[in-house]
Amino acid sequence: MTGAVVAVSGCLSGSENDDPKSDTTNPGGDGVFTNIFVDGTELVLEFTDEASIDQVNVIDPDGELFAERSISTGVGRETIEIGTGYQPGEYDVVALEDDTEQTTQSILIEPDVQITDLRLGRNHPDEMFEGASEREIETEAILTLENTGSGPDEVRRLIFSGDVPRPTPDGFDESGIADTDSDINRYADTVELTAGDETTIYSQQMPFYSVDPNISCSSDTTEGEFQVILETVVQEGSPSETYTVTYTGENLIECDIDIEVAS
Repeated sequence: MTGAVVAVSGCLSGSENDDPKSDTTNPGGDGVFTNIFVDGTELVLEFTDEASIDQVNVIDPDGELFAERSISTGVGRETIEIGTGYQPGEYDVVALEDDTEQTTQSILIEPDVQITDLRLGRNHPDEMFEGASEREIETEAILTLENTGSGPDEVRRLIFSGDVPRPTPDGFDESGIADTDSDINRYADTVELTAGDETTIYSQQMPFYSVDPNISCSSDTTEGEFQVILETVVQEGSPSETYTVTYTGENLIECDIDIEVAS
């Protein structure tokens, strides 16, 4: 369900570029690292040919040991799984030889998940997932998500609130996201977004279902506003977007629904 994995280099102490999300291949000539970056859900460490170390410790933003690895002589690359259960923030990578620190480099690992587009299936039927039913096309939404940060994350819940016919009910504990890999209607567990990743998801809770009219549709046009909220595993705060919406027609079944991002 996710898009292609993109390797994103973090900011290394001593580099010429201070942007923590910029690509970096020179750690400042410390003689140990040539690069430190996040690839998918792994932290990747690359060493110089001259590196003389036997251990690497990774320290989390709270100053606690996150991971440690023994490094054999001549190893040019080491990977450390960070998954999607980590604390976002700046991590220190400490290289040691005989328990003596040789150098420390820092990397910012944090996601930045955003909703970049939302369309209604009823207005874009050709963009719905393969096998979508007529009811799903009429009632569900298509969302594009992007992670512009420097670390992976998972979306575990999709919420609609405000002026939609069927807002997400209180106490709804499913993800609300369609599992497009399943042959039967079911919810996805989570949707993974690695750094630099973009993906399309589909709602599976019928927010524009005409049988549950939380909003009316009239020939004089009914105007409203609704919010789409993502609950994520790592990112602090819930990514969200607000949309203005108009309903024009005699009833919700035959209603013309137009949406755009609220200014």
